[in-house]
Parts: sequence; C-alpha cells; structure tokens
Amino acid sequence: MRTARSPRSSRARRSKDTVPHPALPPSYAAMIERTPSLDAAELDGLLERVLAGADAARTLESTAVSPSLRTQLEARVKEGQYAKERLVLTHLRLVPAVASAYAGRMPFMDLVQEGNVGLVRAADSYDPAHGTFAAYAHRWVRRSIVRAVAAAEQASAAGQDGPTPEQTMMRRSIRQAVAKLDAVEARVLELRFGLADGTTRTLDEIGRRLGVTKEHAAQILETALARLRDVVSPAPIAA
Repeated sequence: MRTARSPRSSRARRSKDTVPHPALPPSYAAMIERTPSLDAAELDGLLERVLAGADAARTLESTAVSPSLRTQLEARVKEGQYAKERLVLTHLRLVPAVASAYAGRMPFMDLVQEGNVGLVRAADSYDPAHGTFAAYAHRWVRRSIVRAVAAAEQASAAGQDGPTPEQTMMRRSIRQAVAKLDAVEARVLELRFGLADGTTRTLDEIGRRLGVTKEHAAQILETALARLRDVVSPAPIAA
C-alpha cells in the first residue's frame, strides 16, 4: 500500500484569502467557517485511508477474493470514502479563495461549482508523488475554473447566450441543495467528521447527543451527504 508523505498543515489558521466570499450562500459559508484545518498527522491519516480504499476497490474489481477478504476490502473502501468526504470538507475554503481571482468573468457561484468539481477530482486522483494535497488540490481547482471561464468566454465570443438550459438547471439545483442544508444536518456532519473540535464521533454518540436513535442519525447523515455531494460533485444531467 502506498503511504502519503507528511505535508505541512496547521489547525484552525484563518488567513485573509480564505475568508468565505460574501456571495456564498450563508449555510455554505458557515460550513466552511466551522471546519478546522487538519494538522499534518490528521491529513496523513485521511490520505492513507483514501489511498487504501482506492487500492481495495481496484482489487475487488480485478481479482476474485474469498468472502472474508471481500468483507475486509469492502470495509476499506467504505473507510476510504469516509476519509475522502472529510478531505473535501476540510478543503472547501480553498475553492472560493481561488474563484475570487476570476470574479466578474462568470457568476461567482458558477465559479465555485466548477472549483468544487476540481476539488473532488483532486481527492479522487491524488497520489503522494504529486506533492502536498493542498497544492495538488489548488491546481485542480484552478484548472477546473479556468476551463469553465474559457468555455464561457468562447461561447460569448461566438455569439452564444452562455450556459445551456441543462447547465442552468444543474446550477440552480446545486444552489438549492446548499440552501436546504439545515441546522440538524450541519450538526450531524460536524459531529461525524469532527469539524468543530477535530474529534470524530460514532453514530451512537451522535444519536445520544441529538436525542435520536442511531438509525435516525444515520438517515440524517446520508441526507446531508447526498446534498453535499450535489454541491461538490454534481451528477451529470441525464440524457
């Protein structure tokens, strides 16, 4: 299994260029603000689980394995997905910071949407040989935004009206998903991924804190993650 290098990171540092942009929906900006940075050990742990999950997924796809090994590999895949979700969450503030450099060339939330897609792709494709994850993610976010801006400007130069109706619908649905992330869903995400204090909690613990069953806590988490995935990794419009 590949092992991630130890990138430099610091917890809860807030520089001026990472303050959420005023054009962000309040719920999205609040989620960014209450998400602390990862220290080097935490980041290493997440990256190791992401890479282990990807390796396990490839093994499951290409190799016949025993039932017991399959169970172990499926658990690693699930842990890798969990780690990837938190990795994206803790780097969301990078996106509006990069998008701000292109403000005015496209609607700001369209820039953020494109940058979020780049962030998810960085999490999907990261390898320690690429350097630190933060630098790699920054390149992917910027690349995604630059491509979107170039496409929009080319469409404008060609006399087209801009985004297609399908793109407009997708962007509207993303904004609606962000706005619908309610306080309970945000709190479950915060507890599950340790966004407030760096301590992750089990569904049992979350249920006890909120006064609901473990199953109900799991349902809230799934709903919140589904909405978050709509934001950071919008599904393609069906034909």
